[in-house]
Amino acid sequence: MEHPENDLHSDADFSNLPRPEPHDWDDLAAMKDPLWQLQENQRSTKQAIGYAILAPLLLLILAGAALLASRLLGGPLCDPGPHTWLCTDGFRIWWPILTSIGAFIIMVGCAVMMVHKLKAYSRWRPWMGAFWFLVPLGMLWMTLVLPFAILGHALT
Repeated sequence: MEHPENDLHSDADFSNLPRPEPHDWDDLAAMKDPLWQLQENQRSTKQAIGYAILAPLLLLILAGAALLASRLLGGPLCDPGPHTWLCTDGFRIWWPILTSIGAFIIMVGCAVMMVHKLKAYSRWRPWMGAFWFLVPLGMLWMTLVLPFAILGHALT
């Protein structure tokens, strides 16, 4: 290699979409600094890991807050016992649907970020890993909560 100090790629970066080769001096001057690209790749990895951890936690927090709001507002279906959280027919229909839409948005958001990182010539494989972590979680969420909206009660 002619300039090994500019080879700042790790094994994870060899699958990045290669940048177009410069054709003149202006293209060469517009190229990104290799150190900046390395830092961007490392930042992309941290962002993917953070998204994979925080997005499901946010979904759980928002779903729990909606359940708590339903319980605090009360309703005719909460009278039978203290373990009932969805107190109205409206909450029984809309809580599973809206939280499942949230799970779907989390999966699609990760896929959009993955494609964005690929098109930006940045490290995209951690986003693929986050996507394949979030897809089973999202599908499990939808499989477990959507029967509440369809049947009106949990699967037994």
